[in-house]
Amino acid sequence: MNNTTLKVKNRTQVRTATGTASSVVAGQALGTVGVASGLIGLWAVACMVGAVVTQGPLALVTGWFSAMGVM
Repeated sequence: MNNTTLKVKNRTQVRTATGTASSVVAGQALGTVGVASGLIGLWAVACMVGAVVTQGPLALVTGWFSAMGVM
């Protein structure tokens, strides 16, 4: 009869989350600011597209330079 030995390794890891309340609040605040800035960016792009559609790109560029005081 064939006698073989079977070796098995067992690994057990215990992980604990040690987040404090302030780190959770800071993460949520960062997410809120990120969402708000993304919405503001989308709004800015929508306004630029609306200006190009209604007035045309040449009027947009002319208005840009006149607002800067170049023209």
